[in-house]
Amino acid sequence: MPSSSVRPEVVLLITDLDLDRHEDPPRCYHLDGRPFTTAEHQLLSTMTPAEIAAAKAQMRLEDEWERELDAMKDAFVELLMKYFARLPKVSVVSDAVAIMTDEDRTEYERLVKIVTAQDTLEYLAEHSEN
Repeated sequence: MPSSSVRPEVVLLITDLDLDRHEDPPRCYHLDGRPFTTAEHQLLSTMTPAEIAAAKAQMRLEDEWERELDAMKDAFVELLMKYFARLPKVSVVSDAVAIMTDEDRTEYERLVKIVTAQDTLEYLAEHSEN
């Protein structure tokens, strides 16, 4: 079986490269602010066009998931607000859920798993149909 020309560890480094950091131009930083190690720098310097393309595709996919997630969060809030509008000010989510239609409760149950996930992008990645 031929080996892949795309190394996942290089794609991961490319997608974690903070391109907006300009304090120390020759040094690369992770998105969380950590500087790249010497080994990571060396590995990054060997990236191929195929790995750059794979990283760009991954970043586009993650951007798409972010947009989907934002839309789901908005839909979740809209769904709850539709019912909170009918309830007293001191009401809680369970009060709203209690008066939902079956259809809205099904949608609530679908959305609540997504918007309350510890890592929502990871949740979308694991449950995506793509």
